[in-house]
Amino acid sequence: MKQQLTNILNSGRDSALLRFSLAKAFAASGELPEAVRHLQEAVRQKPDYSAAWAELGLNLLRLGENDGATAAWLKGITVATAQGDAQVRRQLEVSCDG
Repeated sequence: MKQQLTNILNSGRDSALLRFSLAKAFAASGELPEAVRHLQEAVRQKPDYSAAWAELGLNLLRLGENDGATAAWLKGITVATAQGDAQVRRQLEVSCDG
């Protein structure tokens, strides 16, 4: 799956959803720095992508970057609230409190 997604990216078909999917694939194989890189690009391309902010925070936390994780989650809460995405907002609020 990771290679297929990488091939799509290399063909020039970039998108926030593709970057999110790549990040999930890299995280699943333990390649957290690569996952973070793709998530950072996902939120750069689509700053209102609340699920990507949530995932970015989680992966930063796994890398021991607690301040970065909190910052991503707080941004995600702002985005989720603006989007009316209550489920992601609650998830992010729990992450920030945890």
